[in-house]
Amino acid sequence: MRLGLGFGAVLLLLLAIAQLATTRMAAMHQATEDITGDAYPKVVIAKDLIRDTVDLPRQMRGMLLTTDPAQDERYRKQIEQLRADTAARIGELTKLVASESGKKLLKQITDRQAALEPAYARFHELVRADHQQAAEFVSKDYMPLNRDLIAAIDELAKHQSDKMQRLAEEAGRTYAETRQLVLVMTASAAVLALVVAVFITLSVTRPLRQAVDAADRLAAGDLTVDIQATARDEAGQLLAAMKNMIAKLTQVVGDVNGGAQSLASASEQVSATAQSLSQAASEQAAGVEETSASLEQMTASIAQNTENARVTDGMAAQAAREAAEGGDAVKATVAAMQRIAKQIGIIDDIAYQTNLLALNAAIEAARAGEHGKGFAVVAAEVRKLAERSQVAAQEIGEVATSSVALAERAGALLDRMVPNIRKTSELVQEITAASEEQSAGVGQINAAVGQMSQTTQQNASSSEELAATAEEMSSQAEQLQQAMAFFRLANSPAANVVPMRRTQHRTPRPAKTGAKATGHTVLAFTADAADESNFTRF
Repeated sequence: MRLGLGFGAVLLLLLAIAQLATTRMAAMHQATEDITGDAYPKVVIAKDLIRDTVDLPRQMRGMLLTTDPAQDERYRKQIEQLRADTAARIGELTKLVASESGKKLLKQITDRQAALEPAYARFHELVRADHQQAAEFVSKDYMPLNRDLIAAIDELAKHQSDKMQRLAEEAGRTYAETRQLVLVMTASAAVLALVVAVFITLSVTRPLRQAVDAADRLAAGDLTVDIQATARDEAGQLLAAMKNMIAKLTQVVGDVNGGAQSLASASEQVSATAQSLSQAASEQAAGVEETSASLEQMTASIAQNTENARVTDGMAAQAAREAAEGGDAVKATVAAMQRIAKQIGIIDDIAYQTNLLALNAAIEAARAGEHGKGFAVVAAEVRKLAERSQVAAQEIGEVATSSVALAERAGALLDRMVPNIRKTSELVQEITAASEEQSAGVGQINAAVGQMSQTTQQNASSSEELAATAEEMSSQAEQLQQAMAFFRLANSPAANVVPMRRTQHRTPRPAKTGAKATGHTVLAFTADAADESNFTRF
């Protein structure tokens, strides 16, 4: 509370100093802005107006003195330019002047400038007519009006200069007053801060010294320290909190001592139980591994049977295709032999007709007498050839007929064989499908057994870890008791640390690795190694 009041007072003084400095600096800034942004530009424009107004009579005299038309035109243009510049600057002053006094002075300037406008026109007329009259007009009529305009402009410039001087003096006074006030308030804040610091130091260091002494005794493990907290400020609250902390710490240390002893006893029991679980899990894992090895052997046998059935199925299918092709070939042979028999019949008919023709030729040769003897001999030879051809054709026909009968019988046999072979192939396919289903079922069982083995091994490992954790917990409990012996409690002797009994850590028997089946001979064959010598080719 005292810290808050002291620092609050110092902070209020600092805020007051900052507010004063900001306000005065804003006033100085406004005065500077009035000088640089308002009064000074008006003075500059007024000076430029005076320069242009003074330069106009010079240009007019130059125009009167020259006889060169080119120079005359140049002076005329300069006069017009100066008049335009004067009008523009008066327009700028009209925008900038805002005060009533300034507006009155500006009105004098505009009125006198307006009075000069007819004089310019009169001057140009006289210059074209007579230079002497123009010179008299300038000296008698134009110059008094021009001097009045210069006086009005100079009065406005003086008014703005006085304003600039007044603003500068006000800014100087503001700076001096601000500087003095800031110095006074800063000194007051420093004195107040010093008083607050001394007061706070005296009111805080004494309770803090008592708190430091109590903390040193706590660091040495002495929980019998007694703290007297009578003040109601923050330091008193700190001492009361430390007193409450010592009471709670004493209670906690006592509870921790009792808990450490209970934890040590419980950790020994957990370690023994974990060792028993680990041993049982290891034995179970070994049994599961043996079962897994047997299942792997069964899986290999089923897979081999499936492969053999698949090869047999392929061979049966191949035999069925070849038998079907043989039947088709026999049918084609029968058809060919039947066509041959038909052709042989035609040959037999041709031989018979030839024989008849030879007989007719012999009859005609006999009728011819001596002249037909040679022809009769030829007819006899032709008849013999026809008879031989007929006999050969009949023999070939008989052979073809018997061949057709044999081929038809072979085709019938093949037709009866093909369904049997296909039925055999279907049965082999069913055996293959059943073997595959059996293999899949055994594979699932093997996977389940493998997962069971892995789970059992994990349980064994977890049991070992639990046992190790229990032993580590026992060691930590012992260390905790030793650490708690550091503290000295009121009306309580230091805790005696009893070493924990170490539980012998037994390594579980590793599970047997399942070996592949070697005691069973599996008959296997493939399509490439199959002996096909016992199969009859058609």
